[in-house]
Amino acid sequence: MNLSALLPGLLLLAAPLSVKAADARALEKMGATVETDPKYPPVVSHTLKNGLKVLVLEKKFAPTVSFAMTFKVGNVDCPSGKTGLAHVFEHMAFKGTKTMNTRNYAKEKKVLDRIEAAARELIAEESKGSGAGKARVAELTKRLNDLEKEADGLSISGEFFGTYEKLGANGLNAATAVDYTVYQVSLPADRAEAWMIMESDRFKNPVLREFYKERSVIMEELRMGESKPGNILFENLSAAAFKAHPYHNPTIGWMDDLKKLTRTDAEEFYARFYIPNNATLAIVGDVDAAAMLRMTEKYFGDWKRGSLPSDAYTVEPEQNAERRVNVFFDAQPAFYMGFHNPGESHPDTPALIMLSEVLSNGKTGRFYRNLVEGKSLALYAGSHHSLPGSRYPSLFLVVGYPKAPHTSADLEAAVWEELDAVKKTPPTEWEMGKIINNYESEMVRGLENDLNFAKNMSHNDRIMGDWKYDWALLERLKRVKPADVSAAAEKYLKRSNYTIVSLASAGAAGGAGK
Repeated sequence: MNLSALLPGLLLLAAPLSVKAADARALEKMGATVETDPKYPPVVSHTLKNGLKVLVLEKKFAPTVSFAMTFKVGNVDCPSGKTGLAHVFEHMAFKGTKTMNTRNYAKEKKVLDRIEAAARELIAEESKGSGAGKARVAELTKRLNDLEKEADGLSISGEFFGTYEKLGANGLNAATAVDYTVYQVSLPADRAEAWMIMESDRFKNPVLREFYKERSVIMEELRMGESKPGNILFENLSAAAFKAHPYHNPTIGWMDDLKKLTRTDAEEFYARFYIPNNATLAIVGDVDAAAMLRMTEKYFGDWKRGSLPSDAYTVEPEQNAERRVNVFFDAQPAFYMGFHNPGESHPDTPALIMLSEVLSNGKTGRFYRNLVEGKSLALYAGSHHSLPGSRYPSLFLVVGYPKAPHTSADLEAAVWEELDAVKKTPPTEWEMGKIINNYESEMVRGLENDLNFAKNMSHNDRIMGDWKYDWALLERLKRVKPADVSAAAEKYLKRSNYTIVSLASAGAAGGAGK
């Protein structure tokens, strides 16, 4: 069954979604627009004078409200030599403000400034490498530690989190990706104004206290990630596949860069990217849209807009040769294959999405049917049309974990057989129809969770250009023909556009060098 005709009705069944005519007129007087096309939820859209985009969906099903604020800033935006700054600031955004997490900010600021001076001296000395003075490093380290202890006595660690807990928060979190950073939480509906107070303060007046302690936590997070095979594979794939574009860099950053990051770096990064005209706020739940817009204007209206930094990064040159990387690691064999894609807005992208789904859409996907179940070559084989990001041309990813006694080479050869097969024989209408039905079902399920829908709306609006992006993509997918899928496979999934990173046991490294 095709769900397209049923989708509007299913949306209405998911929860009461409506904006009364009188409310719509009041919203229009405020400069807001109300979505009236019945195939979409009746989302209220408004942009404040400072550029902050606000989306509100009244969903009066349970007395809760969910908030998601997405900023168009991710690791792709970090300056050269300062990778990881986006992720570092996300951590620091939970450290409070001039009024939150502090006992006496005037006194605390003086100590924080002394901490910054000591840390910068220490970083400068350590950066000398073998020429660094051990005694000087020890002296500066002790000074930094002593100052941090003094600052601890002037701060209230965890007050920001603790206040949200008292407010009944659920899902309080944030995430940094290569393309964006999102902040999220759900609250009882009558706590909406408390969210406005806390978040406007957070983004207008952040204080990056405990910076060097938190930087050490992130560095340890990086070390822990280096023990995970999947992280190692993807980091090496990105580094090998992207020679010029900043998708080359891992989201958490390079260790050498992290060691040299300062609080001043993070404050400058915040000033460049954490501006209202670089953000979208989505609100979903048991609220009155007009009241939410008035609150947003009250608390965020004086947030100063800024000049958006250029995001015209170096275009990745066309790849014209196969690239192979062997990583020796104490883990089961596996490989990640990456093929450069043309970017989300390109006309070929819907066909690549369909291709990925044909190959790895659950147990009916060709990889599972033929490689896991049929030939018993793989423990797992899957694909995704675009990683690590979507703001720029990225990678069509294929992942393979061979099943003993078969090797990565055996599975790689079998994967190529599957890719060649889809180039020669287009998918069936049944395969295509199943993918469309699954996509529509996911859209309906996505509306059931207020927080997830808020995140999806804010992301699509800020990063993809329209909160209705999923509906537009659905129409693009419906226009894809089986022959288009084969043509896309032929065009992009070729060896000259191909990077593979293979994971082999550490013991194999010795044999490789003999």
